[in-house]
Amino acid sequence: MLVFLETEGVRNLRPARTPIDPGLTLVTGRNAQGKTSLLEAAYILATTRSFRARDTREAIANGAALARVKGGLGEAPEGPLEIGCGWGRERGERLLTVGQFERKIQDYLGLLPALVLTGESLRTIAGSPAERRRFVDRAVAAADPGYVTALGEYRRALAQRNRLLREGRPDREIGPWDEVLGSTGTVVAERRKRQVEAWQEDVGGWPELFPEGATARLTYLESGAGKGREGERILDRLARVRERERRYGMTLVGPHRDDLEVAAGGQDLLRQGSSGQVRAALSALLLAQARQVRRQAGGRQPLLVLDDVDTDLDAARCEALLAAARREGQVLAATSKPDLLNATGALVLLMEQGQARVREAREAR
Repeated sequence: MLVFLETEGVRNLRPARTPIDPGLTLVTGRNAQGKTSLLEAAYILATTRSFRARDTREAIANGAALARVKGGLGEAPEGPLEIGCGWGRERGERLLTVGQFERKIQDYLGLLPALVLTGESLRTIAGSPAERRRFVDRAVAAADPGYVTALGEYRRALAQRNRLLREGRPDREIGPWDEVLGSTGTVVAERRKRQVEAWQEDVGGWPELFPEGATARLTYLESGAGKGREGERILDRLARVRERERRYGMTLVGPHRDDLEVAAGGQDLLRQGSSGQVRAALSALLLAQARQVRRQAGGRQPLLVLDDVDTDLDAARCEALLAAARREGQVLAATSKPDLLNATGALVLLMEQGQARVREAREAR
């Protein structure tokens, strides 16, 4: 678990060390004071990626050449294990450390598994297949850090194949990349499907938050796999759409075009549900993802980053979410609702001008 967070050069945050509660930390304050930036810094520490921007360099403060985030893990007698992530404005300029030693990303990821749900998730995930894939990929990577390598290999193969299609290259040049895309894409799709199947087992576990969960059905939708073609190889689907791909100059089937469906009562909740239904479904999915992370991480609790935790949830469901999240992992949440600040045992941090301070003593459980 994360016991402290240090930041330098991150957005509007002042350089500081901030305590993090092993159970629940609630971050509050007026708008533009740094609540989301603090949560973003914790997520970058865990994953090396931002949940607010495609390019983590956007999180570097104006006028700064680089940014650093450091955190302490656990409460060993000799003190917490310190991990750090530093990155600069040049592409690829990144330094990951564990203790005093530099580490490669494959040895760093998984030390602090983290999942995120934001107030913007409702609009972006409901409206965009790309955002639904990103939601899935973040959770798969939290449970299986090696997935990042597999996804990177697929994306590199996809970029090469798309370039050849745009340039109108002959089949003899595209064919070898079909094989690479098929093999790497199969790995990505299979890992996603396994995780979605695991989430299905748990998504109905929080009826007070997501009453539709008892009948909800999660489905991983493979692009180009129409009715009767379920399980068809990616290579076969690529062959069927080759002429269309040449017209469009892009790869039309594969994990980069797959999707996630959450259906209940004959309705696709993520695309057709009310704001409250979508938010409740995503919250239950996050909790199911947390359980799967714990299973694959040997019982280690994930860090659950909940920005604007109260968005589109009534008071009862919001309290249910926080209570459930505390049981499934360590929680770092931002809120603007004063009523939530009375959560028993929570550490409350008030953000003012980019700096966090403990607002009040915690009530013992």
